[in-house]
Amino acid sequence: MSSFFTAPASQRKRKRANESAGKARKRREVDKHEARDEQDEVSLRKQTKPRDTDRDESISGSESDDEVEPDTDDDSEATSEEGETAAERRVRLAQRYLDNIRQEVDDVGFDAEDLDRDLIAQRLKEDVDEAKGRQYRLIASSLDFASATHTLFRANTESTTGVAVCRPYVYTVSKDKTLIKWQLQPASFPSGDKGSTAPPRRQPKQLAYVRGIKIKASAPQQHGHTGAILAVAASPDGKYVATGGADKKLIIWSAEDLRPLKTFTTHRDGVTALAFAPNSTQSGFGAQLFSASMDRSLKTYSLAGEESLAYVETLFGHQDHIVGVSAVTVDQCVTVGARDRKALWWKVVDESLTKFLGDSSKHDAYQTGSLDCVAALPPQNFVTGSDSGAISLWNVHKKKPLFTIQTAHGVDEPPSLEEVTSEIDPKVIERLKKADKRRPIPRAITALAALPGTDVVLSGSWDGCIRVWKLSDDKRTLLSLGSVGSTTHSSDILNGQASGDLNLINASPNASSTAEKNTHTVHGVVNSIAVFERRKEIANEFGGKKEGECQGLCIVAGTGKEMRLGRWMKLPHGKNGAVVFEVPLRKDVE
Repeated sequence: MSSFFTAPASQRKRKRANESAGKARKRREVDKHEARDEQDEVSLRKQTKPRDTDRDESISGSESDDEVEPDTDDDSEATSEEGETAAERRVRLAQRYLDNIRQEVDDVGFDAEDLDRDLIAQRLKEDVDEAKGRQYRLIASSLDFASATHTLFRANTESTTGVAVCRPYVYTVSKDKTLIKWQLQPASFPSGDKGSTAPPRRQPKQLAYVRGIKIKASAPQQHGHTGAILAVAASPDGKYVATGGADKKLIIWSAEDLRPLKTFTTHRDGVTALAFAPNSTQSGFGAQLFSASMDRSLKTYSLAGEESLAYVETLFGHQDHIVGVSAVTVDQCVTVGARDRKALWWKVVDESLTKFLGDSSKHDAYQTGSLDCVAALPPQNFVTGSDSGAISLWNVHKKKPLFTIQTAHGVDEPPSLEEVTSEIDPKVIERLKKADKRRPIPRAITALAALPGTDVVLSGSWDGCIRVWKLSDDKRTLLSLGSVGSTTHSSDILNGQASGDLNLINASPNASSTAEKNTHTVHGVVNSIAVFERRKEIANEFGGKKEGECQGLCIVAGTGKEMRLGRWMKLPHGKNGAVVFEVPLRKDVE
């Protein structure tokens, strides 16, 4: 069967001629319509006013020399005056706009309720942008970490495994199944006047204390931990406190009086990390909680009210214990999976995750065995810490770290052979010393914290220092700012050089441990870090109070003689408890 594509060229040309003929017929029909329209237009022109006709002729006539006078004064004001520059014209138009607004306010007035709504909406928008990391404030350089004052506080407990802050309250948990609520004292920053001194440091006040299970025969469920509590988190709205322990329990407490509300037994192994989603309190939804466990699962919960504490779903992706979780935003968090050396960025709503392999390269002096802690930097960055002492900066769009600091907290010399061997023959010990090939031990990163929306990152280990890192302006590197409460960076003492150079952060393997004792401000292993801003309260336009400019930082660190998830290291001179640091602004900034 022949078709258009198989037909000869002569036939195809004839078909085009027929089509053109059809088009000609259509053209004649169009000409008839155009002629009819022209007749209607002529009749319409006869009915127009003489003034409109004259105006049309004056506008359309290009050969006429007559000038058209403007109809109104507004048209003359909108045009540029003779000899007026562009800047002068903008000023004149802005002044006229302000005059119109004044006249409108004088005639109609303004609605104070609308003004209040606009101010509140603007403040809420700023808070949301800050929580999601859209507002990136550079405050690290304006803080005086070396002049930070510290206060120790503790109860008669074992090693503190976690701290959570919902200002002005602090919640601490320990290995002996204890949960304590503390009230922080107001900030005691010096005023800066000559002769003025800071008020005496005061310890936080203990408000509530819970330990183990309080058995009540009439209660339908017995609440309380039967094993070591390993994690704690406080909701942003200040209503709930969540604790997770080695007994596989996740308990939700009332933040006001530490009254147990509900116990979840959804995990099949110990609960190791908890995190509330920032600003997750929404109408009908409530606070969102993430829990990580040794059973390699991540679970989510919805806490909409005391009668609506519900488990939502379970997510899988790690091949080893999940030991750290940090919330990014609602339905987004990042976790680390210990010995699988992976960090996962979860998007719960999209049911997707992004994997990042934190393995070391062959050129690194110390290989990464596990990723132990993580801190999110919304909206697209996060920081991880490993057992090799490395701190890595990641971006959600890059599979490899953007920047890595090796042995960020330095190294420890291995113990002497006399301490680790049972030989008493001096000749044998001498031969062992000659054959000894042990290397210095890197100080593992045991705690990480970041202040969302800013460039401040904090890290802790067992060296007695909380180190400060500044996120660069382009969010691609980490810069060392020394230690909190120490006038000299310990790496400066070890290397004898300035701490600002990133190449000098690593401690020398042959460094003397006595040199660092001058910089110790924390006695024990830093198992957890929490940080928030101290802001000045000022009166707002409506007679209430609002938060003003930043006055400094408040850092709370949980310490202990043992590590949070292990007992392989014990510091005999360590202290079980917590320490509060108050970091003021630099004097030149004030």
